[in-house]
Amino acid sequence: MDFYSEAELSGIWQATVDVMQQNYEGSHQSFALWFGLVRLTALDANSAEIACENKMKQTVLTERYLPFIRNSLEEVIGYPPDLTVKVDPTLAPPLAAAEKEPPIRTMLVDADDPAYADDDELTRPPLIVKRPRPAGADPSRENDASRPAPVPEKPETVTASNPADEEETAAPQNPGDVRLTLNDDYTFENFIVGRSNHFAHAAAVQVADNVGMKINPLFIWGPSGLGKTHLMYAIANRAMTRDPRLKVVYVKAEEFMNQMIKAIQTGKNHEFRQKYRTADMLLIDDIQFIAGKDSTQTEFFHTFDALYEDKKQIILTSDRPPKELTSLEERIRSRFEAGLLVDIQPPDYELRMAILRDKISQSDMEVPLEVIDFLAQNLQENIRQLEGVVKKLAMKHLLSGDPINMEMVLRTVPEYLHSTEPVTETVNRIIADVASHYGVKPDDILGKDRKKNIQTARNVSMYLVRTMTSASLPQIGMYFNRDHSTVHSNIGKVEGELASDAVFEATVGEIMKEIKRGG
Repeated sequence: MDFYSEAELSGIWQATVDVMQQNYEGSHQSFALWFGLVRLTALDANSAEIACENKMKQTVLTERYLPFIRNSLEEVIGYPPDLTVKVDPTLAPPLAAAEKEPPIRTMLVDADDPAYADDDELTRPPLIVKRPRPAGADPSRENDASRPAPVPEKPETVTASNPADEEETAAPQNPGDVRLTLNDDYTFENFIVGRSNHFAHAAAVQVADNVGMKINPLFIWGPSGLGKTHLMYAIANRAMTRDPRLKVVYVKAEEFMNQMIKAIQTGKNHEFRQKYRTADMLLIDDIQFIAGKDSTQTEFFHTFDALYEDKKQIILTSDRPPKELTSLEERIRSRFEAGLLVDIQPPDYELRMAILRDKISQSDMEVPLEVIDFLAQNLQENIRQLEGVVKKLAMKHLLSGDPINMEMVLRTVPEYLHSTEPVTETVNRIIADVASHYGVKPDDILGKDRKKNIQTARNVSMYLVRTMTSASLPQIGMYFNRDHSTVHSNIGKVEGELASDAVFEATVGEIMKEIKRGG
């Protein structure tokens, strides 16, 4: 491969990178991660060779991005070469340079960014923006509760969470936590945004900047551990930064109920209502807990109406949307649905990668990229799980001094991992087992042959990869050398046949059992 000189190769590759940047649907950080150190090392009339710095990246580029790179290169040189990826360790930056890179502190998205268009077929990664710490900030004291709070023009009285303390205090107090200190753990600046939560994030920013005006109430729902409470505090923190005079009340729904019962028992109903109904912003976490509690629902209903009529901001979270809260009074449900409902779903692979990198950078650990990728592939439940694994690895590293590698991860956090088998190996095993069942070769499934038995095997393989792994449609397309729309269509054919053909359903079920037994 000596068709082009080194200078020409450099120019061709730069033009190819420009094309890739224009068409890449991921984040700036993701693009830099996978393509930043890649070089075009050889090119002739039939083939091309690119190099990257390590085996892990070689695998990712080969399995996920090869068609994307080839198509981009074709736009530059006018023909599609046979493309291979090699490893060149000299491309890796010096360790000292890597250590000087500032940690990723924040991820923000524009709600109108085309990378976040409403497309159910694509799992798109987050747009990442680096933001420096404020001048003079001491990172070692980020979570220090002793930092001074901003001084409001009309200071609010902070209430202790112990109801007994309330009885001893004559001044009116808020029954929940009043957050006047800006805790870095609960701000927009460190809320990591991806496809699964970007709409909720955008709505929360709008509420914080327009308290009680544009979106009221804001109802955020989704499974536990995905950041609903973080968004609530982020809204309060930004709103109080803009106007320190705001009276902000945060309370969990169960605590709201307990305080109401205490008020009834002590004859302090009026004080209880005053505390809630004079708030400028009321945040109630886990509102699903009031469902079925008649007296609590009645009190909440009147509190809601009083605040809403005064254009005060109401923010609620739940683990389910209002329509699924079957024990909730219809008059309350209708008020929730009259506001804005936004959901937060479990993070996709790209977001899990970003969260892990952010948490690891804050822990001052050196973790190989292949380990981060492995964790992102296997930790799929929620953000708390990701944080828990990073903390456990950091503690193990601190106590033992062992380097954080694949062996250490498998030994330290096996209980968190769905499987110790990488997704790529699972995909290869699925293809091999399906090929064996249909009497074809794995290469036939990955090839272009359209014979009926090969096409059926190919479609079933795609369906099983989608069902049995965390791979997204675009990722499956990379494995099978096809675009995501073809993958979606082929999987749809299998799903249709499963619904109409009992024999085919039994066959696919048996193949799946065999694959699981083999794993």
